[in-house]
Amino acid sequence: MSEARRAVGHGQIRIWRGEVVRQAIGRSLGPGAIVAGRPGMPSQSWLAGLPFGPDQFFLGSAAGELGLEDLPALLAALLPELPRHVRRVYHYDATWLGAVGRAYLGQGFVDFVHRYSMQRRLPAPQAPEERLELVPLARGNEGLFADTYARCLVDCLSPMSLEDTQDPAAALGFQIAQDHGPDGRRWYLGLRADGTPAGMALLDRYGPAPSDWVVSFLGTVADARGQGYGRELLLRAAAEATRAGARRLHLAVCHANEPALGLYRSAGFRAEETYRVFRRVR
Repeated sequence: MSEARRAVGHGQIRIWRGEVVRQAIGRSLGPGAIVAGRPGMPSQSWLAGLPFGPDQFFLGSAAGELGLEDLPALLAALLPELPRHVRRVYHYDATWLGAVGRAYLGQGFVDFVHRYSMQRRLPAPQAPEERLELVPLARGNEGLFADTYARCLVDCLSPMSLEDTQDPAAALGFQIAQDHGPDGRRWYLGLRADGTPAGMALLDRYGPAPSDWVVSFLGTVADARGQGYGRELLLRAAAEATRAGARRLHLAVCHANEPALGLYRSAGFRAEETYRVFRRVR
């Protein structure tokens, strides 16, 4: 893997990729990671980027005591190093510091959407009735998952999910290809009695701790909304994750998505923090 050096602002910044990221920051962020940093300082200052969609990249928070001071220079160095296929770049910020916003807005980002981070302890309450057949993701039914995902996005109220409408199959395929470790995924279609999908629930084990799981997506198709299928999908998938060792569920939901907020609150989820999402389209 190559290492690049770029002179930006008041000093030199290095770019690390892939396996050499561990050498820079002491831990691996995966094969697609890119890190911009100023090595040799009392507290390393660095900014990392990670792929999380077929054409998307996520930028984390600058780390180290000098991270905020260096953020404009780190951004200026890292953004030109992103792969050419990356079209959308995001940053999630929970600090609400003016300096963070100014740094991202200065690099062509917009303040895209505000979200809640929510969580609840497991086990969750049982679904009041079981009307759906849960079908897990398996080799051979990926196409049905992708088709259902596309149908769930129709008239969806989440701006983040609507980003996938241009190519839902590619977006879901990227997530299917990710490695969440042994037994680290609980993905289900909910089929009605006539065999048609009512929706889908995607739970993954990549939370803060091994027993912390994340609701990656929960959605229902247009003709199944308002009938309690979303709640059943969530609670039954949570029960399956509990049996796999999950002890806490996390999720994120946009402020404006009031139906989803009502569902999650009624299922025992409570807001942990509010954060905003900056987005830049290349």
